[in-house]
Amino acid sequence: MRNAADYLRKHPSARPSTIAFIDRRNAVVEQLKRELEAEVATKPTRKSIITRFMPWFGRRA
Repeated sequence: MRNAADYLRKHPSARPSTIAFIDRRNAVVEQLKRELEAEVATKPTRKSIITRFMPWFGRRA
């Protein structure tokens, strides 16, 4: 994802509101990523019977 510095490098005369929007958007995306990671970490993983008792089954050629 591009940050404000990358955008300014390509568009040197960018409006301050555009730079602020990029910063806000990136902050929201980072927050959503953290929430998603926390949700995935707390959610128990479901293993099927095959993967639980025969772990080699999924890795066969």
